[in-house]
Amino acid sequence: MSPLRKMTLIFLGLTALPLQLSAQETKPEQNLIRGNTQVADGVAENMQFVDPAAEGWRTEVLHDSAKAGLKGFLGWVGHGKELPEKTLAENFRCSVLRPAELDIAFQDDAITVQHAEGNGTLPFDKENVFAAAKSLQLVFEGGTLRDDFFKIITVELNGGHSFRTKFLYHAAISAQPFVTQVNLEGEAIWLVGETDEEVQLQSIDISHYEELATARPAFEDITSAVFAKTPRWRPEMMVGVELMVNRVDRLIGRSFVGSQGIAIGDIDNDGLDDIYVPQQGGLANRLYHHLPNGTVEEVSESAMVDFLDNTRGALFADMDNDGDQDLVVTVRANLLIAYNNGEGIFDTRTVLRYNDAANIYSITVADPDNDGDLDIYACRYVMGGLVGGVPTPYHDANNGATNFFWRNDGNRAFQEAAAEVGLDQNNTKFSLGACWEDIDGDGDVDLYVANDFGRNNLFINDGTGHFTDEAVARGADDIGAAMGVSMSDVDLDGDMDILVTNMFSSAGRRIATQEDRFMDGDAKEVHADYVRHARGNTLLRNNGNGTFTDSTESSRVAIGGWAWGAQFVDINNDGFDDVYSPNGFLTNKGEEDL
Repeated sequence: MSPLRKMTLIFLGLTALPLQLSAQETKPEQNLIRGNTQVADGVAENMQFVDPAAEGWRTEVLHDSAKAGLKGFLGWVGHGKELPEKTLAENFRCSVLRPAELDIAFQDDAITVQHAEGNGTLPFDKENVFAAAKSLQLVFEGGTLRDDFFKIITVELNGGHSFRTKFLYHAAISAQPFVTQVNLEGEAIWLVGETDEEVQLQSIDISHYEELATARPAFEDITSAVFAKTPRWRPEMMVGVELMVNRVDRLIGRSFVGSQGIAIGDIDNDGLDDIYVPQQGGLANRLYHHLPNGTVEEVSESAMVDFLDNTRGALFADMDNDGDQDLVVTVRANLLIAYNNGEGIFDTRTVLRYNDAANIYSITVADPDNDGDLDIYACRYVMGGLVGGVPTPYHDANNGATNFFWRNDGNRAFQEAAAEVGLDQNNTKFSLGACWEDIDGDGDVDLYVANDFGRNNLFINDGTGHFTDEAVARGADDIGAAMGVSMSDVDLDGDMDILVTNMFSSAGRRIATQEDRFMDGDAKEVHADYVRHARGNTLLRNNGNGTFTDSTESSRVAIGGWAWGAQFVDINNDGFDDVYSPNGFLTNKGEEDL
């Protein structure tokens, strides 16, 4: 892996933005709460739709009932609870929950992965359900159930009093020093009682069982040991963004979703990587210098990079070819390059200004014109602020903010040249991440751009630094809700494959697949696009000629939750890149809370 490739993998993903150059324009906020109970105009009329029955979505009512039933049944298996009364129908049948014979899918000194496919037989009835569950219960009884969750991905009506669901179940069991993870995929059929809230399991069939066992945890959280002694670490870094968003000056720029990112680089050439942490407006960005003992010291002020402006992200790269790592940060539509004096002090700056209010969300650098210096590609997302622009059309939006290409002309001079080099094609997307790589093996770097709400771009370099978007023609457009992109030669065949981070939505899978109910049965020609939006991550395998085949299902990388900036990395040093996929979003106390 080249140094440039390592760098783009580190700084790709979801973020990259910098320092405030002028006061951010804002609009007065509307109060959503009036007094203690009333909500603002336009909100009350939508509150009724929290109840899926309000618009006649019977399948979602049944989903809620089935999820409660699954929790009761699998809670009995995994938590040692009593099986709730009336959970099982009188004619209940099920497969074994943990197959007796498991095949080893992967094994090394650290981890063993075993799995088995179901055979579709249901030999156990209600009287013998304990025998069906016993082998799985033994796995759970070996330790403490640390975490488990359920996802129902389909609800199919089988007439008025029966319905079928497909579900996913994940559980983690810890028993010092061992850790076991169980992943189930299965199908359940339910009988409906007098109301849709009264359901019973008629059958449950495990179609895929996977069990991972480690002799010890593969990773240890050492955050506190590394950072705890630095000033302001706990009050700034160890709390959620929701605790800070209303405590800072909104004129400087707030970022409620917390998409700030980090940058990693060696600022003083001591062989140790240092960490730069951008923050939302009003909180100073932090630079942590890596010490030989494995801890850090905070040097933001002395290094002259403690910017107070809303900084969505940053990267380290040698932008002036003097042998040290400079710092690039973003502020709204502008870039600031802080040049390193060789000792980790960033005392000289270049500002790349653009007369536009839309924020940059990520930046990545490479040398696509092969002139020996690094150019910058900047992804932007939405015009009018995070909630100010509605993607249109939702499944393939073309009303996002334009992205920038800042060409490095040497001597710390840059020119915005997106149109000049062909990067203005299909350039009104909702972009969140980009990656430079030689896609077609011709010796120059091409550019893949991951776009939310629609198709991605694959800009092919003609060898002179001029690009053509060939994503559709090469089978790489991957219409969906892309959050980021990473590349690796996953099959070791000598060419680069593409991992696109997309959101997985179990609700989307349940709803968008109902072609006669979804969108009132209209616009069926785009239903497949919505289903694709809900599928999750995508793996595009290079065919060897720069065209791609979707290998998502066979690789089993799709389900990564609400994923953000998944990355290829060889975690166990076996020569094969693995995938690490961060996921999650704002979570409140109730399931219906946003």
